[in-house]
Amino acid sequence: MAAEQDLKLDQGEVEEGGGSKKKLIIIVVAIVLLIAIAVGATVFLMMGDDDSAEEPAIEGEAAEVIEEGVIPAQYIKMKPKFIVNFNVGTRQRFLQTSIEIMTRSQGVVDAIELHNPMLRNEIVRILSEQDFKHLRMPEGRVELKSLLQERLISVLKSEADVDGIEAVLFTNFVMQ
Repeated sequence: MAAEQDLKLDQGEVEEGGGSKKKLIIIVVAIVLLIAIAVGATVFLMMGDDDSAEEPAIEGEAAEVIEEGVIPAQYIKMKPKFIVNFNVGTRQRFLQTSIEIMTRSQGVVDAIELHNPMLRNEIVRILSEQDFKHLRMPEGRVELKSLLQERLISVLKSEADVDGIEAVLFTNFVMQ
C-alpha cells in the first residue's frame, strides 16, 4: 500500500509540473504579443509624422525659421574672472565678475576663442570706466551688460567679420 501511495503522489507532481509549463508558455507568448503590438503602434505613429514634417519645407521661409530655432545656444566662459578696482573717495573698492557670452553660431565661438585677449582687454577697459555707485543699482548692471554686448559685437565684427553674440551674461557679480 505504501508503494501505491508513493506512485499516486509522484503522478500528481508530474501533472502539476506539466500544467505550470503550459502557463509559462502562455505568459511568454502573451508578453511577445504585447511587445509586437507596441512596436507596431510605434512604427505606425512614426510613419504618420512624415507628412507633417514635409509641409514646412514647401513654404521656404517657414522652414528657415524652424531650422534657426533648433540650433542650441552655446555659452563661452571668459576665464579667468574679471577683477577691477575702483577708488571711491578715500576707500579702495573692488568688482569681481564672471562673464559668459551666449551665441548660436560656431563661427562666433571660434572667433571668440581666437580673439580672446582682445575681448578681455575691451571688457576690462569698459569695467574700469564704470562708476562704482551706479553699478550697485540694477539699472547700472543692465546698462553695463548692453554696453559690453555692443562693444564685443563691434570688436568681433571688425576683427573676424562675424556677428551673432546674443547676450552677455554675468554669472557672478561681487562688489566690495
